[in-house]
Amino acid sequence: MSTTNNLSQKLTVKRDLSPEGRNFFYKGRIGEAMRVISENMLKLVILNLIMIVACVPLIVMVLYYQRQEEAAAIAGMNFSTGIGIGFGVRDDTVAALANIYDVRLKVYGLTIFPTCLLFGLFASGLFYCCRNMLWKTKVKVFKHFFRGIKAHWYKYMLSFAWLGALATGFACGLIMILKGNAVNGSANAGWWVLVVATGLLALLSAMYMMIGNSMYVCYKYKMSEYIKNTCVLVLMMILPTLMVTLFFTGAMALSFVSFIGVFILVIMALIGFSALAVFNLAFGQYACDNIIGFMYEENMKIQMKEQEKQNKARKKQKQNSSRPNNKRKR
Repeated sequence: MSTTNNLSQKLTVKRDLSPEGRNFFYKGRIGEAMRVISENMLKLVILNLIMIVACVPLIVMVLYYQRQEEAAAIAGMNFSTGIGIGFGVRDDTVAALANIYDVRLKVYGLTIFPTCLLFGLFASGLFYCCRNMLWKTKVKVFKHFFRGIKAHWYKYMLSFAWLGALATGFACGLIMILKGNAVNGSANAGWWVLVVATGLLALLSAMYMMIGNSMYVCYKYKMSEYIKNTCVLVLMMILPTLMVTLFFTGAMALSFVSFIGVFILVIMALIGFSALAVFNLAFGQYACDNIIGFMYEENMKIQMKEQEKQNKARKKQKQNSSRPNNKRKR
């Protein structure tokens, strides 16, 4: 038995929550996602604005509080090495850099995790609405958004809490590396280990979420079954999952590039989070439909055949049992 077959045996197979008659095996998932975006543009923009509200704590801390704290941290410091001859002054550049990195460490260390928790809470409503759009069912933005939160909040908050912990570790480790290089000329090796480890774990977690985020709202499982099924599907589709994850990660990384970054930030502000959710769902459903959906259909065919055999056996048994009675009557 192949590795794929061995993995598929570990799946908990159920029908998803979609309406009866939905086609599980259609092609053109990207085209379907684009159709959803074009037909529900206004609703997706509203949902995106709601998601931006979840990012407000991080935005305020970085754009307002951090700048004020950095200015206060270097106030009164001297950044000149001397004026003329005999007028030497103290250069506080290194101390100023250390203070700036300390401020950033505090800001990102205290803000990323709670922002991810809030984002996960809101994501449960966003993915619920986008799922209905993909299934071509009615969507009333606020009604279904809060219905999605009520039904799925804990699943997304757990996933985003884990991702937030990794992002906090990665950001703090990177800041300490930059501080070590600026102040001491080199950083402690432990910080490099932390950054590499959290970066790899974050990539694996993002691959998990590419399928898990879709499964959370499309299937009804126990949490342990969600985790098990998602991990199995990621292993069975590791190459496409990795490629899609790297594509979206790369697109987000481009936001740090000057001109392209401004363009990407504008897109994210308008519809970015909603569009990402739609494409995430499209890919997750592609994985689930072609493996779990296929196995469910095959199991149903087997059950129907078994039912037919049992019905035929019962009918034959009835016929055989009625023959002796007929002879007695004669």
